[in-house]
Amino acid sequence: MLSDQMSGSIARAAANYGLTVPRLELLFVLGLQGECKQVELSMYLDCSPRQVTALVDGLEAGGHVERKMSPEDRRVRLITLTDKSRRIVDEVVSARVALAEWLFEGLDDAELQTFGAMSERLVSRMSGRALSRLPMQ
Repeated sequence: MLSDQMSGSIARAAANYGLTVPRLELLFVLGLQGECKQVELSMYLDCSPRQVTALVDGLEAGGHVERKMSPEDRRVRLITLTDKSRRIVDEVVSARVALAEWLFEGLDDAELQTFGAMSERLVSRMSGRALSRLPMQ
């Protein structure tokens, strides 16, 4: 039930900005990592390079990302957020932080530690998506 509620929350956030969940996820990756090669996005999102190309094409057409030529290798295109998408990522992250604060309000440190440890075990057991490999800043 918790998973369904959280998935619905993410889907609603994406829809509020006229995005799909996969497109919003790609924006989150760029928000955390900064500019990326498409092959890196493919790894983080655990999808094929062709799928990433389609996501980037749609996001670029909507003014959410830009493709730039790599200064080191002209064959490589780097994907970066536009200011428009930076604002979206910042707003959604702020809303998620506020939601987490509300959800965990009143829990002591021991309860939070237990919840975190159990969550990590469950995600590990389920072989979590590659998105979980992103370093948190």
